[in-house]
Amino acid sequence: MNFTFSYPLYDMLFIGIYLIVLSFIFGAVFASFITCTAWRVVRGEDWKMGHSHCDTCGHELSTTDLFPIVSYVALKGKCRYCGSKVPPRDLIFEILLGLLFAGTLALHGFVDAAVVAALTLEVLLLGLSLADWDSGVIPDGFLAAILVVWIMTVGFRPDVQKFAIEGVIASACVGLLMAVGTAIVGKIIRSKVSYGTTKLAMCLMLFLGFKGSVVAVIVGVVLGVAFALVCKSKKRKVSLAPAISLAVIAALIFKDVLAMIAPAV
Repeated sequence: MNFTFSYPLYDMLFIGIYLIVLSFIFGAVFASFITCTAWRVVRGEDWKMGHSHCDTCGHELSTTDLFPIVSYVALKGKCRYCGSKVPPRDLIFEILLGLLFAGTLALHGFVDAAVVAALTLEVLLLGLSLADWDSGVIPDGFLAAILVVWIMTVGFRPDVQKFAIEGVIASACVGLLMAVGTAIVGKIIRSKVSYGTTKLAMCLMLFLGFKGSVVAVIVGVVLGVAFALVCKSKKRKVSLAPAISLAVIAALIFKDVLAMIAPAV
């Protein structure tokens, strides 16, 4: 029995445009949620309970204060209650994730398990990247969520057996390489090094297969060096989750672009 599903995006132009616009809105909404979640996780707050509040005056925010992008623009980037300036970081990520959602769907061309997995990954990668950047730690909860996404979507792939086997092998190979590299670095600097980035890479390679993993590793190394230099210049703990996340997103986009240019590849 075939459990795959696939809805072509461009069979009806109006429907395609509608879904792309809708994906931008969903991207902004999920960005608002995940940035708040990451901030609560970093501060040790319960991300499942409680209401959003102003970080300056502590006043609980109303529903009209929480519309992604719109509320920030309407309030001119200030708290409605105390007038303090609200940092534009959340607004920036709401716009970026909205654009990433829309671009991912537009390039993929179908609403299917692959695009659902990619969009969900983008949300989780934003959250764990922010958490790592703010605290230097990749929360295990995000890694568990990534594994759940893979488990829930792998069975709906048209090439489920090939996809699963390639993903597991790529995960094991990249994990081994990163574990050895991390151990060597730890000996060189004579300090204990976290294996959080290794666990993250292993989880993400499940979604990429052989070709995608090669792209992700190459891009990840370049971005990793860049992020390490930035962190060193700012005299802060090195955070590599953003570099790995960007590399994986680049690999996912590369696969879709390649499929558009050469469908048989």
